Amino acid sequence: MLTDTNTVFSRAIKLYTKATYNHASIALEPSLLKPYSFGRKYAHNPFWGGFVEEDLSRHYFSRAQCAIYACEVSEEQYKNLVELLSFYNQTKDIYRYNLIGLVTLALNIDFDRPDSYFCSQFVASVLNESGIHTFEKEPHFVTPEDLSHLSIFEQLYSGSLMDYLLTVSEEETKPQLLLS
Repeated sequence: MLTDTNTVFSRAIKLYTKATYNHASIALEPSLLKPYSFGRKYAHNPFWGGFVEEDLSRHYFSRAQCAIYACEVSEEQYKNLVELLSFYNQTKDIYRYNLIGLVTLALNIDFDRPDSYFCSQFVASVLNESGIHTFEKEPHFVTPEDLSHLSIFEQLYSGSLMDYLLTVSEEETKPQLLLS
């Protein structure tokens, strides 16, 4: 999932990147109940961040625009991804938001800060480590826009994040008949 939350921090990044979306998250299900990323830990402080299970009910997501992408994965890749996300969640206190990495990315400086990620660096890292996709460049050079251009992804939706969540919620509550 790529988002534009239109916060001050997001607008500052957008001034430089000129990209539509400037934040990347990864989720295991279409409902986006648990999107994971590196971002702010506190709503009013974009500089204090780390590994987060994003709460899409936070005010800055209420007006967010998004693009939702999906890709097929093998059972082994899915298992690897689940284990990786669980590991990050269990050890989240050792990780920091890589604000310096955003600067070095903008300046095209090869600097990989240990135990620190920015959002797209994290998504690229877990895609790589789980065996889903191998990047031609280091994860600390991957942007949200780079993720949107990956051939493994199919874009499922583009528009209001809240509209997407409402649509998915309605789809999940429809009666279904499953045959086996």
